[in-house]
Amino acid sequence: MPPRVQDTGREGAGDVRNDVHRIVAGEDYELLVQRARDWGRELANRNLRMAQIRRVFGEVKRLQMRWEPNRLRMLRPRLAYVAARAGSGGALLRDILSPAIDLVFQAQGDGQQKRFRVLADLFEAVLAHYTEVERRQGRREE
Repeated sequence: MPPRVQDTGREGAGDVRNDVHRIVAGEDYELLVQRARDWGRELANRNLRMAQIRRVFGEVKRLQMRWEPNRLRMLRPRLAYVAARAGSGGALLRDILSPAIDLVFQAQGDGQQKRFRVLADLFEAVLAHYTEVERRQGRREE
């Protein structure tokens, strides 16, 4: 039986939110590495396309070069669009990144940029594991 959209693999959306909180607010890089592997594999298994990830990741990379908080806020509508278009894979990506964006803005001053760096590291790690699975399965878009 295929997974339901609100499922995120082994855990529910609430567990994803809790893990994202521990990773971003608590700077838990050990958990980041573990969950990035799980989430990257799950995104690939749910047939999320590289093009759907690339637009969001490109914006995160631009924000790493030049911090503009309002551009980060605008990722939330983009994630909603990806979730609507890409089914359960897009919904999982939204469930990972939207709470991370919220946590960035809950911090004050320099804490926002610090949390954003953790968000960017998380996204990059998820993408690395996603790409690994896509290549292994011969589905990687170039």
